[in-house]
Amino acid sequence: MNKIMHAPAPSATLDVDILRSVSAIAEVGSIAAAASRVGRTPAAVSMQIKKLEEMLGRTLFNRSRQGMTPTAEGERLLIYARQMLDLNRAAMQAFTMPELAGEVSVGLIDSFGGVRLTKVLSAFARSHPKVTVNVSIAETVDLAPALDRGELDVILFTMGGSEAKRPSDFVMAEEQLVWIAKDGGQAQRQRPLPIAVSGEGCPWRKLTTEAIEADGMDFRIAYVAGFDHAQFAAVEADLAIAPMPKSYVRHGVVALGPRDGLPTLGKTQVAMRLGDRAGSAVRALASDISASYGVMLDL
Repeated sequence: MNKIMHAPAPSATLDVDILRSVSAIAEVGSIAAAASRVGRTPAAVSMQIKKLEEMLGRTLFNRSRQGMTPTAEGERLLIYARQMLDLNRAAMQAFTMPELAGEVSVGLIDSFGGVRLTKVLSAFARSHPKVTVNVSIAETVDLAPALDRGELDVILFTMGGSEAKRPSDFVMAEEQLVWIAKDGGQAQRQRPLPIAVSGEGCPWRKLTTEAIEADGMDFRIAYVAGFDHAQFAAVEADLAIAPMPKSYVRHGVVALGPRDGLPTLGKTQVAMRLGDRAGSAVRALASDISASYGVMLDL
């Protein structure tokens, strides 16, 4: 239960820099990693959060050895924080960046779709109404070659597998992979273990098969789909279990691991890569994409 320390003064205001730190901690789960993202020391970020909690009279994060997660009050604040950060960024761009025009072709992995993609494109359209954005959703194995051929200007992809990190890549997020299964389902008890994965070259597939083979578990690839939502459908239908980031857990599915007799999976990283001839419009969109992850890039 969150302790109310005192009511904030009527004249108190929320500092954008502190909200940026709050958003970063929620994304990466620790003060040290968040400090690296926002360009401050861990001590400075820790002090920011302490002062904010004192000002609001609320505990914003649960703290444990596994990291930091937002409390219910923290989640409530994050809604406003992200809106304010988006608005601040749009206002700054409106007055500091020249008016941009042209086209940007962006390639994205499926996991960036939905709410996050909608927010980024909506904010970008408000800031740069004369720029046309062409979006392609594909697997990493297809995105990287398309960028190299000049068919795309910027890509957001899953690092690993058949696609190695390049010096110019920007890491947006890192998250633990877990086994996602239907809540109360039977697929995880079957042997050989039925798993749903993406195509060859997918980093999640590589991590999964390596972990299972090292564990000596009998398995079979029961479902292959290039997009997350299709793999999720197989899980919800109890046809298979699938390796996915922990944040994918939602109503109707559960995260499984060693306690359930399944091998530990590695971590997945989402990275961004710009083409060799990225112009101002491309860099502006790339900046908005990185900001949606709480990463501030000087592009």
